[in-house]
Amino acid sequence: MTEEQLVKALGRGELSALEALMDRYTPYVSSVVSRILRGRRADVEELTADVFLAAWDSRDKLRPGKVKGWLGAVARNRAFNLLRADRESLPLEEDALFLETDGPDKELDKKETARVVNAALARLDRPQRELFVRHYYYGQTVREAALAMGLNLSTAKTWLRRGRETLKTILEQEGYGHETAGDLQANG
Repeated sequence: MTEEQLVKALGRGELSALEALMDRYTPYVSSVVSRILRGRRADVEELTADVFLAAWDSRDKLRPGKVKGWLGAVARNRAFNLLRADRESLPLEEDALFLETDGPDKELDKKETARVVNAALARLDRPQRELFVRHYYYGQTVREAALAMGLNLSTAKTWLRRGRETLKTILEQEGYGHETAGDLQANG
């Protein structure tokens, strides 16, 4: 079954299409969630199932050629929301890239926000940018990222704090509201 046929069958409410969607994309969704929720197998399984429930609930919004991206975005957002609820560190970049979640209709907003964040990151020195990407995108702890880069922990924390301040300033200059900038500062 092609993705277009799958989306049409989902739109008609065919449960067999949901099963086919799960067969096709469970390994992908599970790996996205696993990278964020390392070592939390039960949470990974539950969240993976939740992503497919969200796909079923939003089946009329799914578009051929965009299903995998939609599933990945929902998986990332929900995994980071779970971390946030557990009061673990929420990676800044993911929070900034997915301010509006769970819908393909938000794609343009996400792309624009991603462009602004990436432009802001490009203004950081290469080692600081690498630290940011390791911590906020790949979800490494500050300690793991510092160790991998040969930095001491206090230097890594200082670089992350300065980087957040820089990103906050840039986002404000780009016209993103105080709420967004405040969220960036609060997540440090």
